[in-house]
Amino acid sequence: MKIHVKGTPQPGFLAANHTSYLDPIVVEAIKAGGAVSKAEVKGYFLFGPIATKIGMLWVRRENRNSRTGVIQQLNQWDAVNDPLWIFPEGTTSSYGKLNQFKMGVFKAAEKTGHMIQPLVFCYDNPQVDWGNTGKEKDLFKSILDFYKDNIRTNVYCFWMEPMKVDPGQAQKVADELHRKMLIYIKRFERPRDE
Repeated sequence: MKIHVKGTPQPGFLAANHTSYLDPIVVEAIKAGGAVSKAEVKGYFLFGPIATKIGMLWVRRENRNSRTGVIQQLNQWDAVNDPLWIFPEGTTSSYGKLNQFKMGVFKAAEKTGHMIQPLVFCYDNPQVDWGNTGKEKDLFKSILDFYKDNIRTNVYCFWMEPMKVDPGQAQKVADELHRKMLIYIKRFERPRDE
């Protein structure tokens, strides 16, 4: 995997699209920080303990109290001095697509006044979308298969302009960011031979 980066991040909540199990590796390689993740990852071999060490906020997505608790933590988070990665989709999207955003990071940015620093990344190999290849399994086995099968990909990463969320504008900013990210994905996320 070769990572190409354009632009420089500014302080704020770090928000990126989510296509593959490789995404957490890519974002941490670009800019280290904590993250928000589904609680199941905590039990993944090797990755769970590492994620806990780097400052993961765990959320049980099916549990309203857990979601509320993470939102409360985000509302108090110092995103300027303590970087935090969030995948606003809340799960992976299919290759070349972008799921609708959850509002957590946008509401937190609205409440705290912190900017949202978007990153959009695009792969040039659809085999990174394990949900569509029939090879979806747990994170560790998927990463092993990625290396065992000698899958090659470039990842094109674009730091976008930071976004401010004014009071009452969370949904508007979420929709605007979704539209802008989708432009990059449609343009750059395509197989190498196209």
